[in-house]
Amino acid sequence: MKHKTQSTRLTRKLAAIRQENAASHASPPLALQHRWLASVLRGHYGYFGVPHNWRALNAFRRDIRRIWFKSLRRRSKKNRRMGWDWFEAVTARLPLPPARITHPWTQRRASRG
Repeated sequence: MKHKTQSTRLTRKLAAIRQENAASHASPPLALQHRWLASVLRGHYGYFGVPHNWRALNAFRRDIRRIWFKSLRRRSKKNRRMGWDWFEAVTARLPLPPARITHPWTQRRASRG
């Protein structure tokens, strides 16, 4: 059986991150924003990082990057110069953790009777 993150949980978590980012994490320096987003991603990978869930983990990381990009563009009046090339330079310096499977398949032992 393949395990997959429920789409409702994924969208609910992304909405909560958007709201929290807009409320309290939009103005701190990039390093603090990066640390917070990296911890969110590591926690998500730790819980949902099961085999065959690779696509959902990558989608979550991609959406987190998009949320961060939009929030950085929103906080500056110079946002026309802040395109994806600029954001790629920022994420090269402050990379977000890649998606990873944290719960690999485990071999079940036959019960001794």
